[in-house]
Amino acid sequence: MPFVLSPTVQNRPEYGNVSPMAEKAFVMLGVIHRDEEGPVLLKGWLDRIRPDVITLELSHYGIRFRRERGEEYKRRIDRIAERLRENGELYSEENLVSLRLYMDMPYEFDVASRFSAEYGIPVHLIDMDFFSYVKLRAVDDLLSEENIEKALTGTDRPIVNQEKAMARLYFEKGIKTSSYDREMYIRDRYMSVKIRDLMRHNRGGRFLHVCGWQHLQDPANLYGPFNPTKVFFYDKTLCL
Repeated sequence: MPFVLSPTVQNRPEYGNVSPMAEKAFVMLGVIHRDEEGPVLLKGWLDRIRPDVITLELSHYGIRFRRERGEEYKRRIDRIAERLRENGELYSEENLVSLRLYMDMPYEFDVASRFSAEYGIPVHLIDMDFFSYVKLRAVDDLLSEENIEKALTGTDRPIVNQEKAMARLYFEKGIKTSSYDREMYIRDRYMSVKIRDLMRHNRGGRFLHVCGWQHLQDPANLYGPFNPTKVFFYDKTLCL
């Protein structure tokens, strides 16, 4: 069955080139990182797309860091939350979940790894280690006891909720509320080269690139040579 796009998306040219799912295809699946609903949504799309190769917008450094130090930081977060409870201070359970998810292994990695083991297909982490290193080297300050307490007791909405709101505006209304910055361009250029190299060594088959939803914008058309089918994983009007 061919892809079907909702009218609001269909009118935008970058989402207008829709064709039946071929045996040789390149699909970009836009996700929301650290989304509690993400694992179920991603598994559903993997079952429907049935890729032969999966690439993830994740770095080896980021996975290694969370594997080695993630539990340490989650214990620190839990300790601060427990202290607030004991002192009778109010805090946001939603913000607690959001902080812990930041140090969890990304669900994209877990879900894709299980799919890979079940069906014997390769999964490749293709994002740049450099930007992960730059962000994660500041995690001690970001997750200091003072900052954790502020995050738990503050009124700011979790980033994932903000991402959902921005994605909804973009996909349903065509309204951009965030810019595609130079870092995203550099990373997409790097990842598109990695994908091109993988395609050379895996001729034929269906490629799936799982990435944050904002990468679907691709204003420099870096993924254009692959003739991508772009999917937002919350778009329930899409079918195969």
